[in-house]
Amino acid sequence: MRQVKIVDQGVVASEPDRVFGYYAWPTVTRDANGDLVVVCSGKRIMHVCPFGKVVMLKSKNEGKTWSAPMIPIDTPLDDRDAGIVYLGDQKLVVTTFNNKIEQQRQWAKTYKFGHGSDELRALSAAYLPNVDEKRDEDHYLGSLMALSEDNGHSWTPPYRAPVTAPHGPNRLRSGGLIYAGTPYPPRPEGTEYPIHVYRTDDLKHFKKCAEIPACAEAAHAYHNESHIIELPSGRLLLQVRLDERGKPYEERLFSIAQSVSDDGGTTWSPLRLTGADGAPPHLLLHSSGTLISAYGRRKPVYGIQAMFSRDEGDSWDSGYYLWDQGRNSDLGYPASIELDNHDIFTVFYAIQPGETLCSILWVRWQLPD
Repeated sequence: MRQVKIVDQGVVASEPDRVFGYYAWPTVTRDANGDLVVVCSGKRIMHVCPFGKVVMLKSKNEGKTWSAPMIPIDTPLDDRDAGIVYLGDQKLVVTTFNNKIEQQRQWAKTYKFGHGSDELRALSAAYLPNVDEKRDEDHYLGSLMALSEDNGHSWTPPYRAPVTAPHGPNRLRSGGLIYAGTPYPPRPEGTEYPIHVYRTDDLKHFKKCAEIPACAEAAHAYHNESHIIELPSGRLLLQVRLDERGKPYEERLFSIAQSVSDDGGTTWSPLRLTGADGAPPHLLLHSSGTLISAYGRRKPVYGIQAMFSRDEGDSWDSGYYLWDQGRNSDLGYPASIELDNHDIFTVFYAIQPGETLCSILWVRWQLPD
C-alpha cells in the first residue's frame, strides 16, 4: 500500500449520537485572519434527506480545535456539497446545490435514514408537507452561492449560479473566478449534460467559455463533480468524476478524467482517463510545483487517496493513501490547502471507526519524496 507521511489527524465536525449528526462533502480555505475555514453539508439525518444545510467552522490553530458550526446557507431544500473560496479583502464565497422535493419524498418512503429507525423515516416524511414545493423550488432549486464581505460573519441571501461542483469555483491570477460544473436546471430525462465552464469577475455576471464533450474512453459513464485550476504557465486543468452507475463500486468505473486548455478556456483537449481509482477530484498546486489531486476510494481498501503530477498534469503518479480507515463507500470529497510549513491539510468525510454517522475529518501530511 502506497502511503504519504502522516504528520497528524483529527476531527472537524462530529455528532454521531445526535439525530441531525450527519456531516459530509467539505471544502477548506483560509480567511482574512489566516484561520482555516471549512464548509460542508451538516445537521442532517443521512446521505439524502430534506434537512441538509451548509455549515461553516473555523480553526485558529491549524486544525487542532474548531468553532461551533455557523450557517451560511439554509434553504427549505436539501443543501448539499459545499464549496468555499477566499476572494481577498474580507470576502468569502460559498457554493452549494440541492434537489427536488419529489426526490426527498421517494427517499423518505424507501430508504432507512440515519440509524435505520422508522422514527427517522417518519420525521423526514412529516417535514416535507410543510415545504411550499412550487415557491421554494422556483426560488432555490439548483446551484446556489452566497457572499460574505465581513470574513464570514454575515452572508447575502443565496442566489443562483449557472453550474454546480462539489468544491465550487477557483480563483484566477486575474482575480476573477472560473467555475466548471454541471449546469442547472436538472437535465431532461434520458439526456446527459456535458461539463460547462464559466468565468465571472463580479459573482453576478457569468460568461460561458466552453462545454466539455464526454470522454471517448467512457462515454457511457456519468460525467459530473468537476474541479478546475489555473497553473503557472496559464494552462487551465479540469478534472471530472466518471461514474458507471448501477454496479457495485468493486465492479464499475469510478475514476477521474481530465482536459486542459492553453487558450484561457476557449478550447479544450479531449477528456482522457487519469488512472485514478476513485473520485471526485480536488486540485491543489503545492509551492514545490507539485500538482495534487485528492479523491475518495469507494472500494476496499476504503479511504482517501491522492495522485501527484510534476509536469502540469501530463502524467500522474496515483494511488497514495492519505487515510485508509474507511468502513464503507460513504466517504470521500477531500479538499486540501497548503500550510505555512508546506505540509498539506486535507479535509474529507467518512464514518469514524465505531460510529454510524459520517463526520468531517482531517489529515495533515507531507509530499512523498
